[in-house]
Amino acid sequence: MALTGRRLEVDRIATLAALPRESAMVVVGDPGSGRSSVLGAVADRVALPVVRVGGNGSESRWPLAGVTSLFTALDDPRASAHIALLLQANAAATADTTAPGAPQTASGTAGSGLAAAHDFLEAVQTLTLPPTLVLVDDLDLMDAESQELIAFLAGRLAGTALRLVVTVRSVPATSPLAALPTLRLEPLGADDALAAARTMAPSDANDGVLTVLAEETGGNPGALREQLDVLGRDQLTGTEPVVLPLRPTATAEAITARRIDDGLLGTDAGRDLDVLARLALVPVARTAGWDRDALDELADAGLVTVRGQTVTVRDPLVRSVLYWRMPARARRAAHAELAAASATADPRAAAWHRSFVDDVPDVVALLDAAAGYVSDGAPQAAVALAERALHVGSGSELERSALLRVVELLLGNRLLGLAARYLAAIGPFRHTEDEVRRLRLLYSVQYLRGETVHADELLVPVGPDAAEAGAVAGLLAMVASFRAETWDLDQARDLLARVDALDVPLSPHTVEIVRAVGCFVAALDGTLPPDTELYDGLATAELLALSDPGLLLVAHALSTAERYRSARRVFALVLARSMETRAVWTEVARYLTAENELRSGNYRQALRAIDAWEDGAGAGPRQPAPSRAIAVAWRHFAEGRSQDALEVIDRCLALRTTNLLWATTARLHALRGRILLLDGRAEEAVVALEAADAIARPLRNPTVLRHLGDLVEANVRLGRTDDARAVTARLAADHHARPSRWGALVLARSLALVADDATRDTARRRALELFQPHDSPYERARTFAALAAIASAAERPRLGAAAAAAYEAAGLRRPLVTPAPTAAMPASGALSAFRSGPVASAQDAGAPRSAPDASTVLTSLTAEERAVVQKVTEGFRNREIASSLFMSQRTVELRLTQIYRKVGARSRSHLVALLT
Repeated sequence: MALTGRRLEVDRIATLAALPRESAMVVVGDPGSGRSSVLGAVADRVALPVVRVGGNGSESRWPLAGVTSLFTALDDPRASAHIALLLQANAAATADTTAPGAPQTASGTAGSGLAAAHDFLEAVQTLTLPPTLVLVDDLDLMDAESQELIAFLAGRLAGTALRLVVTVRSVPATSPLAALPTLRLEPLGADDALAAARTMAPSDANDGVLTVLAEETGGNPGALREQLDVLGRDQLTGTEPVVLPLRPTATAEAITARRIDDGLLGTDAGRDLDVLARLALVPVARTAGWDRDALDELADAGLVTVRGQTVTVRDPLVRSVLYWRMPARARRAAHAELAAASATADPRAAAWHRSFVDDVPDVVALLDAAAGYVSDGAPQAAVALAERALHVGSGSELERSALLRVVELLLGNRLLGLAARYLAAIGPFRHTEDEVRRLRLLYSVQYLRGETVHADELLVPVGPDAAEAGAVAGLLAMVASFRAETWDLDQARDLLARVDALDVPLSPHTVEIVRAVGCFVAALDGTLPPDTELYDGLATAELLALSDPGLLLVAHALSTAERYRSARRVFALVLARSMETRAVWTEVARYLTAENELRSGNYRQALRAIDAWEDGAGAGPRQPAPSRAIAVAWRHFAEGRSQDALEVIDRCLALRTTNLLWATTARLHALRGRILLLDGRAEEAVVALEAADAIARPLRNPTVLRHLGDLVEANVRLGRTDDARAVTARLAADHHARPSRWGALVLARSLALVADDATRDTARRRALELFQPHDSPYERARTFAALAAIASAAERPRLGAAAAAAYEAAGLRRPLVTPAPTAAMPASGALSAFRSGPVASAQDAGAPRSAPDASTVLTSLTAEERAVVQKVTEGFRNREIASSLFMSQRTVELRLTQIYRKVGARSRSHLVALLT
């Protein structure tokens, strides 16, 4: 099973193993944080020989048991002799200090310990070892003598050929390990914890329940696995509520003991612990009525979080232990006391406490309090109350209506997994208005999660009642927009026609959505009217009157119709009023903004937009897997990490839910084919592009998927001229039926690639002359590169240089050289050759004659400079290089300046070109 959420930590340790000098690192993490798993991932990754030993608590009473394990693991025949000598020396020292009449002074004990440490160091230095990575897991579980000797060794590794990494739960300030570089394993973030839960849980586990478990285990992988083992199948699948706080496991008990022992050391520790135990009875409480001195001390100890006028136990694992440690009778009495005390000052907490005291709990009040917590940005507290409501409620329509309000707020705050979890608990309503609310939320959540929206309920004819028909009309319009987004244009038109056929007054919002969906369908079909005919010429006043979903549909239509400037402006209107916009629509706007920049061919701006989208998402859930996969894969590709991009796409294609979305599946296959093509893997590219073509064949607008130009180029590279000409003919027919600027540029390039001898020069000249300054810089680069691949030897350097300049102008961070005769762009395999074998000479076919030999360039650099260069060729930024190589950003900048001077590079891209 792949290690989730620890890539950066594994990278840092693996980098230490690759350093040219001996070094040591201490990895610190709580029980269950995954220290052993991280070491296992490092052992599988590094090229050095790896020696791995682990602490064994049952052997901690045996002196030098840990050191004995270390020497036994080292591959040197003299290690056994050193073990015997060390044990004899330790026995003699012990006998001297315990003999009757022997002085028991601290200096004498310290002197013998120092002598033993030097003996140990000398023993390690005399071993004949190759550069070796030593991984010591759970050093703090070893015997005290071994801990001291290994810590002493860690600070004096010179001459040993060892790179030493040890893991511990904590590092006391007086320990020798405190002077070493420390890597702390923090709790997993929300995204990574949820991803880990998905990999550990059964395939039928409810995603919302997994979200709850990921939050309630505080990002601790060990505690998460224990909870998944403890919960019943009905709870994991969401048919039964989850009891919160979770019942504590061994990991939670160990963490709580450490937290409380480390935090509550003052004279008022008893009082503080009592306050902490009472705080554990409620998900979040208002500070009014609580002992403020105790709260301040608990906050200073890191045990509670005080935010504004509210306080909560910081670690959910600590809260679960304290909650369930209290006897049931005492817990109920405390709930009753706190319910009375908070009735006026904190009615939400009072509703929670009363649900444990009243014979018939007020479930509606409990759910109203949950809705209030979501509005206030405390969804974890809302989840606790909602699960409690499901546990004690009767399932009446009144209760389900209150739960529906919670779902609306969860959706608005882009908590899609939780919204889906509680929608599954809400059955159909008898009243049409409530049922339409439920279906609207159900379809919205399904769509935003990247799931298929079947909307079978809409197959039933609408009754004559005007109020019912008006409500259903809004639902029909919304589902029509979802159908359009998945390129199911016939069904989208059919749903819009059903709305028009309803002879009832429609709400302004429904009218707005119907019009916006009509624009989007027209854009997909290549028939969107000019901007002057849309919303009074896209007047700002007209646009601002639209709702966020309406604005997003209009902007997406403009982007699909290649009106990137207009789309950029409309997206900006949504983001500009973000204070009034629900978080879910803000995130969609950021994602579609990034997609708009990608379609425009401006990768530099697209990467900024993707960064803004990822940063804006924060720690909360993000776009569903397919949408996020496409954006992340584009970023990897643009930054030169093609293999990472392909892995992201393949993982997404492997999801069963993705295969149900034919439009998304087609886009993923098309992107996969493009990446493979530009990496020189034309045969694989054709397979992926033909898969995309087969899926998207009903869509006749070639500018939507944009795969036909790539399919032409891939067939040309493989020498399949007839196939390339057949695809070009299709592209020409589709373009003439639905003309677009992208279609004109790519059709001209395709015609140049398949032209015969008589028309080749004219076709190539036209393909280049067709470009205008406002056209896509990426497509310009593609055209230069494709023509360079089939050009004569005399023309190839000039066209290749133009392609490289155009790629750089587009912001594509890839290692570029003049294309070889069989490839329009060099494969990323050039980088793997640089890392693992001889670097190809710049005198190879297609490279400029003046380029220096790459091997000469490398030998002129120091080991540290070569490490920096490798990161540069992999697309790392200075900040990322500094983090991965344990340097400051200023040091990286100085090293790059020295590298430029040594190799004669003018810029970062020129440096990469010299080395590839």
